[in-house]
Amino acid sequence: MPREKILKILVRNILVGLAVTWLFALGCSNPVAHVPEFPKEGSIGFKSMAGISGQPFYKMIPGDVINVKFTYHPEQDMKASIPIRPDGNITLEGIGSIGAAGLTPEQLAKTIAEKSSTRLKDPEVVVTVVQYAQRKVYVGGEVKTPGIVSIQDKEGMTPLQAIFDRGGFTTTAQVDSVILIRDAASGNPKIGRLNIKQAMEDAVPEQITLLANDVVYVPMTGIGRADEWVRQHIKDLIPWEILSIG
Repeated sequence: MPREKILKILVRNILVGLAVTWLFALGCSNPVAHVPEFPKEGSIGFKSMAGISGQPFYKMIPGDVINVKFTYHPEQDMKASIPIRPDGNITLEGIGSIGAAGLTPEQLAKTIAEKSSTRLKDPEVVVTVVQYAQRKVYVGGEVKTPGIVSIQDKEGMTPLQAIFDRGGFTTTAQVDSVILIRDAASGNPKIGRLNIKQAMEDAVPEQITLLANDVVYVPMTGIGRADEWVRQHIKDLIPWEILSIG
């Protein structure tokens, strides 16, 4: 066999071997293994569902509409209800812009009272939510129909229930490493992994319930990413035309 043809065979085999080795390593890896597990209910760092529908610990979100009343200074009462803007703030006459999203009504009332104390004597403020924003979560990634899921009247919905609401997983879903993103609009989101596979195969109850504006993202498995990579790049990686024989 001519030396040139032998060289082509050798180079081709080396390139194919390297490609297969790299793809095997990629396929066997967990693409989100570095993400810590999301805190379970009752553990440190978990934000409870308590407070939905006006309970004491309810934390307001953009789209909620509130009333602001001054107990001893009724002339300072806001003339109309105030919506929390998409940026999470409200604007009050004589005070300016105040962050409201992420606070309980009591916390916001305390903030307003503190900012009003420079012009009012011992102000006492009461904040009430008069209209709740639509509560929804987003489910994306390796699900059959990514999109919005309403949790308006579904208190206690779990990530798996939301995923099934969007048609369930695709065949390339990394089921044991679903990502939950919470408080994305706050600038300091909480991100963690959920092992949904345990709930599906081992009947382990899910210990996380969804809150408004949560994002549930299902990543692609390493094998799925390798398959996609092969389809998109294998022709560029290996110069088949140059290394073709005969």
